[in-house]
Amino acid sequence: MTDKSEWSEGEFVLLLSRSDLPDTGFGEIIPERDKEAIVVVRSGVHNFHTGGDTSMLSEMMLSLLGSKDTLVTCPICKVSF
Repeated sequence: MTDKSEWSEGEFVLLLSRSDLPDTGFGEIIPERDKEAIVVVRSGVHNFHTGGDTSMLSEMMLSLLGSKDTLVTCPICKVSF
């Protein structure tokens, strides 16, 4: 699995903007990320809005998710927050 600190803001924003894309579909868009890393980060996004464990997310990711300027659709349950 790729270390969480290695995700760039651009990669994370792209992942957030494509909640409709299956985990395996990111291989073509973000070839540096394997499916396992994508699943972990997407799970972290879901945990963020449901109050679960977010230790797998970097400070940058948490900051973007907590921003009032960012509307996110959960890639797991499709709830917007």
